[in-house]
Amino acid sequence: MVSYSSETPRHDAAFADELRVLAAGAATAIAEAGLEARWVNAAAPHSDAHDLLATAHGVIVLGGADVDPSLYGATPAGAWMDSADAAADAFEAALLREALERGVPVFTICRGTQLLNVVRGGTLVQDLGAGIHREPNQDMVTHPVAVRPGTRLAAVLGTGTRDVRSGHHQAVDALGEGLVVSATAPDGVIEAIEGRDTGKDAGWVVGVQWHPEDAGSDPAQLRLLLADFAAAARIVLPVGDDPITAPAA
Repeated sequence: MVSYSSETPRHDAAFADELRVLAAGAATAIAEAGLEARWVNAAAPHSDAHDLLATAHGVIVLGGADVDPSLYGATPAGAWMDSADAAADAFEAALLREALERGVPVFTICRGTQLLNVVRGGTLVQDLGAGIHREPNQDMVTHPVAVRPGTRLAAVLGTGTRDVRSGHHQAVDALGEGLVVSATAPDGVIEAIEGRDTGKDAGWVVGVQWHPEDAGSDPAQLRLLLADFAAAARIVLPVGDDPITAPAA
């Protein structure tokens, strides 16, 4: 299942268009990975997370509006804050909590990663200010991230530094319970998080704050991440049931 906030009045037209373009990029990559996806509008899901997850074997949460600071015990720190979407926050927070409790594989991008951290009790930097992650006149910027050795992300993408595309002005701050940092930017900003590999927090949980679905990204990044996500999703399927694989043409 893929969740993002489409057709919500909380977004201006330009931002809504940007989200639709990014979602289209994700949809293409998901289809190329051989996955069948149910798309849900987080701002108006028309069903609760529990019911939707009953037939889902993996959850992907894409980008969108800023996360409401009240969800991590803060107040809005400035007029720069993009409009929060209470309906999307409530639905996607419930979706992530339920998926984590069930051990369903979780992959998040940008806002999805920030909300994942908040759901686990973490906090966010409300505004990064001027820097490498967002430019006023550009939807996306390119900057390097360093992938930490020994992480699931490193097993998928390899260790070392790689260029990514991002456009976020918020970021993970205090890390949520059961999460570890798997990539950082040169300025120290956390760019990827994931679940621990042992104990109650075991499971496929990976979140990146950059946009591997952006047209300017290295397509191998999203392809490799989705392939690993799909493999994890198949592990949780009942024997003989494989609904996430698209039928052969």
